[in-house]
Amino acid sequence: MKPVVRFSNTESKYFAALLLAGVVLPSSAQATEGGGSVYPVGVNTVASGRLPPPGLTSFWYLSDYVANSTKDSDGHDKTGIHNFDLNVQAISLRLDYVYTDFTLLGAKVETRMALPLVKGEISFDVDTPRGRVHKTEHQDGMGDLTLVPLILSWSTPRFHQLLGLDIVAPIGSYDEDRLFNPGRNTWSYGPWYSFTAYPIDNLEISSKMVYFVNTKNDATNYKSGDEFNADYNIGYNVTKEWQVGVNGYIYKQITDDEQNGETYLDGNKGQVFAIGPAVKYQTPQWGFAMKWQHEMKVENRSEGDRFWVQAVFRF
Repeated sequence: MKPVVRFSNTESKYFAALLLAGVVLPSSAQATEGGGSVYPVGVNTVASGRLPPPGLTSFWYLSDYVANSTKDSDGHDKTGIHNFDLNVQAISLRLDYVYTDFTLLGAKVETRMALPLVKGEISFDVDTPRGRVHKTEHQDGMGDLTLVPLILSWSTPRFHQLLGLDIVAPIGSYDEDRLFNPGRNTWSYGPWYSFTAYPIDNLEISSKMVYFVNTKNDATNYKSGDEFNADYNIGYNVTKEWQVGVNGYIYKQITDDEQNGETYLDGNKGQVFAIGPAVKYQTPQWGFAMKWQHEMKVENRSEGDRFWVQAVFRF
């Protein structure tokens, strides 16, 4: 059993610097402050440009993220961190409502919202001036709410596209002294564009591209940089209902992180590329997908594997 260690002021500052450098990872386990992001990378892969039918449709997402390393700005394991282990599980509900007989700029109109429940555990050993110290924490609670008041949809038989703006409201569980937080304690705004194309029969190419602008976290006086993410899927329908393919995401932080109005360290910019297999089953009334996304080319964030089971039910 490891003893409880009390830190001097110098040691506390040293430990805090390691944490802010990307060791402490919130629910989505990505880059920016503490290595986290408001957007659940990899979620919108299959049929991401398709509009649901008129009325209410529910989307359910189960995700499991497992990581055993955390990387620095050069893609190497972070100095001073050992035995890193992160596991984040989430169940999320997304509700989409497509308006009947209402168009805008020649587009059909939709409104959506999404809310996750998050369970996470992080543990690692950290080198301090007093020696190596073990840190661990487990938290579960509500994540932040994503609202999309207006989505525009244009489509042809072989090409479908959506245009929207994600607004992330900081209602999730958060405490600045935790190692892990389901919420981010910051407002974020993400304009996005998604499409689904069928260049030939049975072949689907889909992507959602989003650019997030983050506001300052008043609890830490830390402002995460702007983020770009592109989810993607390339799938082939082997039958009318079943599709197999590859999916993943490309994440890149565009601007530097700031603390107290100044650039934090070297900017703490994160990046990752993920790829893996996907399978989908779809009928007119319901469907499900299973996905595995393996991360590589990682900087300033954890490196691991993400697993999804997601389902859609139409009312």
